[in-house]
Amino acid sequence: VFPILESLGLYARAMSHHLARAAKKAWSLEGAVAARQTTQWSRSTRGPNLWLPRRGFQQREYGLDWYPSKDALLEAGAAPVLVAASYEYEAVDREGDGASLKTARKYASFPSHWEYWDCIREHERHQRPQNLHEIFNECQPRCLYFDLDGHPSYKSAHQDIVRWLQLFVRWCFSGDRLGWMDTDPQPVVLSSSEPSKYSCHVLFPQIQFANYAQQCEYLPTILAALPSLVVDLEGEESVPVLERLVDRVPYTKFQLLRGPFACKLKQGELRYETRLEPEDYFKRDQLTSFAGYVDADYALKLPALSQLLEWNEALRLCHEKQSHRVFSSGDSRDSISSVYDQTTLFVERFQMRHRGATRLDLAGLTPLEQFEVCLQHLHPDRATDWWSWFRISGVTYSLLDKYRADDAARSRIWKAHMDWSTSYLWFDEAENVDMVMKASERPVSGLSLLLKLARHDNPSLQVRESLWKFPSARQKVSQ
Repeated sequence: VFPILESLGLYARAMSHHLARAAKKAWSLEGAVAARQTTQWSRSTRGPNLWLPRRGFQQREYGLDWYPSKDALLEAGAAPVLVAASYEYEAVDREGDGASLKTARKYASFPSHWEYWDCIREHERHQRPQNLHEIFNECQPRCLYFDLDGHPSYKSAHQDIVRWLQLFVRWCFSGDRLGWMDTDPQPVVLSSSEPSKYSCHVLFPQIQFANYAQQCEYLPTILAALPSLVVDLEGEESVPVLERLVDRVPYTKFQLLRGPFACKLKQGELRYETRLEPEDYFKRDQLTSFAGYVDADYALKLPALSQLLEWNEALRLCHEKQSHRVFSSGDSRDSISSVYDQTTLFVERFQMRHRGATRLDLAGLTPLEQFEVCLQHLHPDRATDWWSWFRISGVTYSLLDKYRADDAARSRIWKAHMDWSTSYLWFDEAENVDMVMKASERPVSGLSLLLKLARHDNPSLQVRESLWKFPSARQKVSQ
């Protein structure tokens, strides 16, 4: 593999037949079905699970006092390093005719990352799995991190993928111009041996942000530039590997991220094969395996985003294209709600530029009819994108609430939602019902979000929402 930096973008040329086969398999229906078959959970290869966590909320666990919500934790006066853990409980079904296993989270804190690390080390010493997640509160510092997920066949190209990501980050921050060492920024990789997918976290302890606000200054542009790194497979078409692998979701104001050696909780067991094991540490410092740990002595100086855009024309073009996509999808009455939506919903891969229809007339339609029509104009891949599914489920709930006294309308809403969601290979009707109804517990967007998505996904589509307004006779006289 020979990484090449070019003036119009960042390219990596891959001559690996293994990667070519991996990519072809990952994007084929056969590969998707194979991945689905490998998701059947089994006991750890280490033998009988050494520790089965108790169900229900346990106030004392991992040597910590736990709280049922983040608000309760913060009100109690949390220590500086916030953590979360998953637990399962039995809940009565909405129909009241049975019970099902649900997952929830609880919250606690450590005085420092050293105490957090000591807790992890103690569990490792006794070979006991744990499920501790880091939490980045809005005001807390963090380093640059990425969550990579893909088909398990990508594992054969793992070292190449990490190297490409490292070169991409260096390119984004103009590391050559700033005189960074050839090895900077150095990644800290936490990888999983989970058989059902390729999964790892890549942290850059030298790229530090003071808080969520500073992270948001750079992150939308970095994520928008992911398609700039293209892998040329020998005899195959060029593929934007990082865009396919980097998860754009884990960057909220109150973000949870699985910590070092943490396992996933599934069906009553902490699955050992899912744990994130650090491959190495930056300067042999174990604390650099925490994305929420920053040491000022490790930090590389970061120029302002405006300076980076001035130095790097290709990056500036990515930034401008992303800004154009976002604002052309909205209107003067309602701006895009959050930076988070900008980096996850309004991205180039959801845009269909060669679709036949050029006009979409929603004037005179009821909100229910607009909902049905707009769902049909979304990019098919939105049904497979978690954040799109999450946000659209909120829109579905808002319509269900609006038509709560009309059973026939509610049936149509459910049918439209399910018809759209069935594009997902692993579609589960009960899972969709659960996600939609969970929206009652949080603020949700209305139909305006769905209209923005329809506009974004169809850049050449002219959308009319309201009837033409003609001036009255009195208005004509006054003119």
